[in-house]
Amino acid sequence: MTAEFTNWITEYGYWATFFGAMIEGETAAFLSGVAAHNQLLYYPWVMLFAALGGIVSDNVLFYVGYFAGSQILPKFHRHQKKINRVQQLIRQHENFIIIAIRFAYGLRTVGPIIIGASKVNPFKFFILNILGGALWGVIIVSCGYFISSAILALPIHSSLTWFLLIIIAVVLFIFLRRQWKK
Repeated sequence: MTAEFTNWITEYGYWATFFGAMIEGETAAFLSGVAAHNQLLYYPWVMLFAALGGIVSDNVLFYVGYFAGSQILPKFHRHQKKINRVQQLIRQHENFIIIAIRFAYGLRTVGPIIIGASKVNPFKFFILNILGGALWGVIIVSCGYFISSAILALPIHSSLTWFLLIIIAVVLFIFLRRQWKK
């Protein structure tokens, strides 16, 4: 890595983790875990910033759903069966869904909107969202940290190591996406 890029990561890495977790999610948190393993960022702070980014974005999306969900959700004509199914699951397993929705591929953004539109108690959502966000931050950042650790332990050239790390992350992402679709 170049010194300039390394300096950029150490200077702006926590903010990149926070906003990346808000906007994109898993990839930003995973790559931040890789940076923490390479001692460019402090591992506990990376988990915290990733969790906070997820918590903030999910709370914003929840309130969008809470106040405007009845106008937004009907516009997703192709997905009405899925939306209805998620709303039914929310009614049956509200606490679990609030905590786990961020782990559900394809529902990361629309999930909190659906939960808000289901008129879940905002305080209850806030508390359970903190728990879910903390779990998500720890798990995804740790995956990046420990997968990076395993790959970097291989006796190969560092450029090849980064290439392999990216390939493994992409393959893992595609695998998990296909599993979720099933």
